[in-house]
Amino acid sequence: MADRRDSWGTGPRFCLLGPVQVLVGEHPVPMGGPGMRGVLAMLLLEPNQVVPLDRMVDVLWAHEPPASARTMVQGYVSGLRQRLAALDGTGAVRIATTPPGYRLVLDESLIDVTVARDLLAQSRGTSATRRAELLRTAQALWRGPELADVSNRVTAPELTELRLAVLEARFDADLQLGRHHEIIGELQQLVDEHPYRERLVGQLMLALYRSGRRATALAAYQRFAKRAAGELGMDPGPLLRGLHVRVLRDDTTLLEPSPEPVVAPRVGVLVPAQLPRTPSGFAGREDELAWLDRLLPGDRPREGATATGVLAGAAGVGKTALAVHWAHRAAERFPDGQLFAHLRGFDPRHAPMAAADVLTRFLLALGVGGEDVPVGLDDRAALYRSILADRRVLVVLDDARDAEQIEPLLPPASSSLVLVTTRLRLDALVARTGARLRVLGTLAADAAEQVLELIAGSPAEGRDRELRRRLARLCGHLPLALRIAGARLAGGPQWSVADLVAELADERGRLSALDLDDPATSVRAALDVTYRSLAQELADTVCLLGLFPGPRLGPYPVAALCGIPVEVARRRLRALAASFVVTEASRDVFLMHDLVRLHANELAAKLSEEDTSVARRRLLRYYLVGADAARRGLRDEPDDEPALAERFPDTVRVPIDTQRDAAEWIEQEWTNLLAVVESGLEAGQDEEIVQLARMASEFAEGTRTLGPLVLSRSVRLVV
Repeated sequence: MADRRDSWGTGPRFCLLGPVQVLVGEHPVPMGGPGMRGVLAMLLLEPNQVVPLDRMVDVLWAHEPPASARTMVQGYVSGLRQRLAALDGTGAVRIATTPPGYRLVLDESLIDVTVARDLLAQSRGTSATRRAELLRTAQALWRGPELADVSNRVTAPELTELRLAVLEARFDADLQLGRHHEIIGELQQLVDEHPYRERLVGQLMLALYRSGRRATALAAYQRFAKRAAGELGMDPGPLLRGLHVRVLRDDTTLLEPSPEPVVAPRVGVLVPAQLPRTPSGFAGREDELAWLDRLLPGDRPREGATATGVLAGAAGVGKTALAVHWAHRAAERFPDGQLFAHLRGFDPRHAPMAAADVLTRFLLALGVGGEDVPVGLDDRAALYRSILADRRVLVVLDDARDAEQIEPLLPPASSSLVLVTTRLRLDALVARTGARLRVLGTLAADAAEQVLELIAGSPAEGRDRELRRRLARLCGHLPLALRIAGARLAGGPQWSVADLVAELADERGRLSALDLDDPATSVRAALDVTYRSLAQELADTVCLLGLFPGPRLGPYPVAALCGIPVEVARRRLRALAASFVVTEASRDVFLMHDLVRLHANELAAKLSEEDTSVARRRLLRYYLVGADAARRGLRDEPDDEPALAERFPDTVRVPIDTQRDAAEWIEQEWTNLLAVVESGLEAGQDEEIVQLARMASEFAEGTRTLGPLVLSRSVRLVV
């Protein structure tokens, strides 16, 4: 088959058959955020024609534009002009302002849609061999669904029709060449996706009949006829009815032309290639990539179970991007195909995918006919394992919910590999299957800055370099937050790095600033999904953690805050760590990412005034009792005054029996203690806050064991 690049000229190439991209060679050039790419898509759909500004506004905002919509589109066009000028200094590709809108001036042969149409036209009237070659070259231009990354804004049904026309013409050529065995699975999938496409139904019937599956071919017709009558009130067309009669009569002339013997096809003859497109803006993760490389089977199959790797981590940490990026790198090591399934374990709009449904999709992709897919889960899993028993495949299972969802999808061969992404640790899967677990943290500082640069589309210079470092820190080095910030920088010249840093510096509005009104590109939405997936008691705990003012969480202060026993608090914190809401930095010391903390603050703001007041009072009294116990523990002589633990008998007590215990408690809780005092003073002084502040002052000024401690300004003012 000819390389698709043979049909393209030199210089930049414009792609709509998949994500909206501009390629130089085989490398994508950053073209801004979704809004800018949406404008580019509209201009490419009508090359050298004027696209009205008002229509752009209506399309991008679904006829409900904000007041600044026209200005934003003008900004997108300005950004596109800058990028196109950098790609082609000759002006051969440019955007002209032509009232009432804009016109993209370029050679239309640089657009993949034009190339696909030309290849389809060239194929007509040629030999079946040449026709199949040209149409496979055209089909290879698709890198995913048309306009994949802007399809929620820009639609183009004509591109779907073009893809189907290419496929149908290719199937005709394949049928003429006797390749009916090879195309059944592909045809079955397309008929399921486009059930009223009579030409596809006819091609499927013919391929089945030529493969010796006459009954299945007749069943395919009956299924179509029943659906057309019931849902559309119409009968099949005359050509399809005629084909049905010929199959019913067992018309052997349908078997020609067939250069190959007509034999029953072997199940699973297809080589699936289901990986999503390689993610853009990927940077860093060298250690994780090396870890994944070590999961690869050797050149010779080895005995034992299928290797399984689990990438676990918090929402937005880049698990899927890493999995897909590595999978493309390793794809050539799996010559029998790559299977991909989005398991929707934490999808707020859909229930998690059942393993039985995933198996059905995999079996169809492997060439099993729709009528041949077993009914029960166990039977489907058995057939799946049989097909893959001697094969080397890569299976990527994205967004898994639990081990039960995954285990039926594990191939039997040790030469295969399964890669799972999840927001849970999935310890049960590790225990039962020997899967290897890798927990992803946030990016290193240099990789975080690189992500910003790749998404923003321009390198940082001068003062912007330091500002971008600060922007990366404000994003908590979280990949999702970095990508959103980069998209906002790429969205138009009206946004400078300094503007975005100033907006994110305000904690009250940081999550709103990292929101692109799309669940897939919103930090708040991603954190909401994790929160809603928690058991009720854990969700309630997260709400209360939003009231905790300090940086270090532990079982004792959390028990006080929530009004629960210490052991229950410890179990809840470890359960939250398993869901990556918190991180256990060391034994009984838990930390919360800045953006997760801000999300918890928003949740806490919805608590009633009474619940908030009671929780804060419990926490304050915990620190009062603890500070009093520590103060007594540090003294050489007993204190005659009654201990505060007697005054507050229901308050959680830390066991402090020695001077060492007292010193360690103050050292561990010092920053939290000051934060409690600060937050209490901001809410209005009362006797207990002042008392705690005075004890903090005593620790700072008189405890040699602790060394020098620095009091905050507000505490110094009180004492």
